[in-house]
Amino acid sequence: MTQEQKANNLREAINRKLIFSLEEVCRLLKITPQTVKEWEKEFPLFYAGQTASGKQIYRQKDVLIILRIKELLEEGTLTNAGIRRKIEEEFGFKTDKIPPERLYSALAQVKEELAEILQALEKKRKKG
Repeated sequence: MTQEQKANNLREAINRKLIFSLEEVCRLLKITPQTVKEWEKEFPLFYAGQTASGKQIYRQKDVLIILRIKELLEEGTLTNAGIRRKIEEEFGFKTDKIPPERLYSALAQVKEELAEILQALEKKRKKG
């Protein structure tokens, strides 16, 4: 069986279920609970929920994201930031972030406009 067939079988198994325990995720993907916790911190694209008894659970989409992270890390061609961007694209997360310099420029412009409005209001109040 090829790697691609194994990956497809794994995806089919994941698609048959909606909720997975941490133990199930680790068994299916052949990773440790510590690895899942590290990835959860490094790639804030998935998170564990909790049952009433405090047991960690993951949604189907979270498990698919974890699987994709594992695949991309095994390929070894992307940095962690690259992996994050790729997963954001593949899973439809919002990726149209504004560069900080453009954001600062826009905020400075808004600040100037607010100062002008304040001056205009103060002049109008003094006249009235």
